[in-house]
Amino acid sequence: MNVQSFGDMAQFLFLRGRSVELNKTLDTLTQEMSTGVSSNLPARLGGDLGFVADLERSISKMDSYKVAAQEAALFSSTAQDYLERINDNALNLGADILSLSSTANDTTAQELASQSMTYLKEAISNLNGQLSGRSLFAGTDTSTSPLESADTMMTALVAEVGALTDEDDIVQAVQDWFADPAGFDAIMYNGSTDNMSAVRIGVNEEVNFALRADDERLKQAMKSFALGALGSQDYLGHLSTVESSALVARAGTELMNAQTSLTDVQSDLGFIQARIEETQTRNTAAFTSMATTLNDLILADPAETASRVEEVQFQLEALYSITVRSSQLNLLNYM
Repeated sequence: MNVQSFGDMAQFLFLRGRSVELNKTLDTLTQEMSTGVSSNLPARLGGDLGFVADLERSISKMDSYKVAAQEAALFSSTAQDYLERINDNALNLGADILSLSSTANDTTAQELASQSMTYLKEAISNLNGQLSGRSLFAGTDTSTSPLESADTMMTALVAEVGALTDEDDIVQAVQDWFADPAGFDAIMYNGSTDNMSAVRIGVNEEVNFALRADDERLKQAMKSFALGALGSQDYLGHLSTVESSALVARAGTELMNAQTSLTDVQSDLGFIQARIEETQTRNTAAFTSMATTLNDLILADPAETASRVEEVQFQLEALYSITVRSSQLNLLNYM
């Protein structure tokens, strides 16, 4: 019978090598436990990491789409809030003027004219509204407030109609000023004539906010408020009480028409908001699906890893026990 034996040095080297091997395995398993990611992806995926790379790129794109969609949703929501305030003012003032037109006296007419001026200022303030330092209604020139002040508008309009007394003539002159490129566009509008670029919020989805303060429907609202304000003695003091009241009453009709146009603008913006919301839902579903697939590919099984950790710990303890006992063996103890 052949008996093989190992020298002390060989046995020492063997035990030390085995200890290093087990400790490295334990470190790897501990890393898997802490990160949850398999430590040897090439072996797990058969050497093909292309699909994992594609998934990671797609997930990264979805992250960027998520941010873009959130910004677009906030942008459209804020713009909608500004438009709603203008619309509410147009509806309320128009209704008040029309309901009082048959019984209005000079005092009532002047109060409604003053209210028109207040709402004109608010309309311009809302159309100069910003989000995170960016103007919402200035086209591509988001660093600029698109409109001059209401006082600037009224000064220009008084210069246009200051010599007129007939209601129809005043209304026509105001309409001409708003339509004239040398009128409203040159004196009041400071924004860009180019719309904002479309924003991509999904793989095949983008939205475009083609809404500026020089939009005809928004100009209609400002024009209606301005007509009512011109009925004030502060601006056209040469008008008689009857003429001022007639101008304010005409503004009421114009405001109701403006309110309809504003509702159309809000409806268009609401359609964009709905598209953003639908796209966000699709993006979330796609992101969840891709993330689940990626996790299935790269994540280690926690139960299996924990089992292997216990196994390696047991082997290390056994190795340390053998090492201690081996170090205590000597011929004297044997004899």
